[in-house]
This record gives sequence, structure tokens and C-alpha cells, in this order.
Amino acid sequence: MKIKRFFAADMRRTILKVRETLGPDAVILSNKRVEGGIEIVAAVDYDESLFSGVSVAKNEPAVATAEPAASREEIWNDIKLGRYIPEPTINKEAAAAVNKTKRAGKSSYKQDEPAITEMRSELKSLRGLLLNQLSGLAWGNETQFHPARARLLQRLIALGLSPGLARQIAEAVKEEDDFEHNWRLALGNLAHRIETVDDRIIDKGGIVALVGATGVGKTTTIAKLAARYILRHGKGKVGLISTDNYRVGAHEQLKSYARIMGAPLCIASDVESITDAFNKFRDKDLILIDTAGMNQRDMELTRELIRLRHGGKAVQTYLVMATNSQRGVLTDVTRAFNGYALTGCILTKVDETTSLGGALSVAIENKLPVAYFNDGQKVPEDIHPARAHNLVTRCVSIMQNMGGASRDDQIALNLGGMVAHAHG
Repeated sequence: MKIKRFFAADMRRTILKVRETLGPDAVILSNKRVEGGIEIVAAVDYDESLFSGVSVAKNEPAVATAEPAASREEIWNDIKLGRYIPEPTINKEAAAAVNKTKRAGKSSYKQDEPAITEMRSELKSLRGLLLNQLSGLAWGNETQFHPARARLLQRLIALGLSPGLARQIAEAVKEEDDFEHNWRLALGNLAHRIETVDDRIIDKGGIVALVGATGVGKTTTIAKLAARYILRHGKGKVGLISTDNYRVGAHEQLKSYARIMGAPLCIASDVESITDAFNKFRDKDLILIDTAGMNQRDMELTRELIRLRHGGKAVQTYLVMATNSQRGVLTDVTRAFNGYALTGCILTKVDETTSLGGALSVAIENKLPVAYFNDGQKVPEDIHPARAHNLVTRCVSIMQNMGGASRDDQIALNLGGMVAHAHG
């Protein structure tokens, strides 16, 4: 049996020295932090029965870890990749020493903390590298074995759809030689997934509250809906309520619209004033409520507002989403309002976006019916009832205007995000 001590600045380098000197059959007998680095005692041609209970050095407990011979090569491969740190099994004398150290308030594990921290950092780097390689391999395999589906996936991601939704649609389409036929089937699948609520607000009226982040176009949308309703059903049937008490000029904009349309406006700051406004508008067929942004106090008021009923009618709540926002932002906003029993959503700033697919993905994945979409500032012309096929056509038109399909490296990156999410 050959026993040798090794020393290096960190655990990984010390283990590599053991490997180079004693080979893959070496056994780690002990490891400890010393001044300037890590010291490891290792042996080759090790016989556990001869070494049991014997100290490696004076005042140093014997340590032994004997891995099965069949798995040693795998363990050394893990060590080279930084994925394995030998955990020594100590004998009774060593256990007593460790317990004594713990009682003194100096845990031996804390001494190894810098090395463990460094190893964890290396593991994170290796994980990121592995995910990138897997994403590239996934896209490479897709293009090699399923070229038609890969091309379809490329087009769908170029629409701005989330990678998960794009893959679902691509896999649902049977691969055929005629790509344009596949593309039409995929667009039909996308349209089928989009829920809509027709022209419910303008047709049936009721109590409607618009919620959403600041600056997404809630006030302008309120004005468009009110004007459309008045044009179809006549004056005197619409009442407006504003709960936005913080944004500078918020009331003035809605007051101007109300004055032009001849619709009364109430300013409400709490549940009591909203109830008073409901009573004031008891003869109105449509009550439109403009709420503030995502200020915590205003969101609490909105939550109370949604619980209110008037004349047996509940408040219909629509989330307003600006389509020129990133998909991640829209997802976060939707999560923030998920507890509000949303009736549906209204898409705004369609004329300003470079990709409509992100907003459609959020609506589909959160099962939010789309009620209307806005594509300009004109009141009331630039608001349209949502139709699934119209939205898909607009989505494709925007993609074509922006330059077509995504590059392979962008798709591989998106697929990498899916892999990371699946293993996170």
C-alpha cells in the first residue's frame, strides 16, 4: 500500500494532483483545510482491513472512503467536471473530535465553506454551459430529423409567440411536403386557441372596469367604448367613473372626453364614493370605470370595487395590455391581476408594436378571452371587436413588416430557456 500527501490551493486542484500521481484507483483517506490551501491524504493498493482504526498521522483521525471499483472511473470523470467532492467517512475517534469541535462553536464544515462556495460557483457555470449546449443540440436535432417542423417552429417564434406555445402548435401539425399548407394549418391552430367575447360591452352594457399597468391606454379605451356605445344606443345611457387619484391630469383627460360626449363623470376615491356613483348612475345602461395603475393602495380599491354589485349586476373586469410591451412584462402584469376574476382583456397600441404574438401568447396561456384591440388614438374609430382570425392576420402582417423569420441562434436561445425552465 502506498500513502501520499497532496497539497494545492483548492480542492479541485488537489484532487487532480491525486489523479495524476496515483491514478484512478486511488482512495481519499482524509482531506482538510490548512494554511494556504487544501491537504489530501490518498492511498493506492488500499486494504481497508489493514487500515481500520489506524491514524494516518499523529493526532489525526483515520478517514476512509472506498468506492466500488466499477464506479471509480465515473467518479474521476465527475471530479474533472467539478461535479464531485469526496465526503469522508470518519471513524469513532474522528467523530468524537468533530463533536468536540462543534460544542466549542467551531464547526469543521465552516472551515470548508470557501472551497464549497467556489465549487458551487463552478457547478453553476457548468450548468449554464450544459444548457446552452443542450439548446443548440435540440435545435440541431430538430432541423436534422424534422426539417418541416423546424421551419414551422421558426416562423411561429418569429410571430412573437412563446417557445412553449410555438412548439405545441408545431407538433400538432402533421408534417407534409407542402410547407405553405403546414403554415396555414398552424395559423388555423393558433386562431382556434384564441378566445374572444364578441362585442359584449357595446351590445349588452353593464358595469365594466378596466384595470392594468400605468400608461397602457385605459383612459383612451374608456373614451372609445363610451363613444361607440353612444353612437349605437344614443345619449344619456353612459356613466363614467374614475378612481385614478394620483396620475397628474388623469381626471382632466376623461373630463374632456365626457364633456364632448355629454356623459356624466364621477370621481371616486373609496368604496363609499363608488357606491354613491353607482346610485347616481342607476338609470345608465353602461357604467365604465377607469382605475389607476398598479399602486398597491389603488389595487386594494380595485379589489373592493370588483366585489361590488349594482342592480343585481356584477362588475366585469377587463385587463388592458399594451402590445408593445415585452412578453415577460405582460406575463408579470397578468399574474398581478390574476386574483381579480378577470372577464377578459383588451389589447392596445397594436399600431406601435413590433410583435403581436407576445400578447396573444399571454392571453392564450392565461385563458383570457380577448374583447377588443386598439390600433390608434382616434376616438372612437381605432377600437375593434376582437376576432381570432383578424388577430392572427394582423400578427402575420406585423411579422412580415418586421423582416420575416427568426434566426437559428435566436430559436436555439429560446429552446435553451425552455430547457432551463424544465430543469430549474
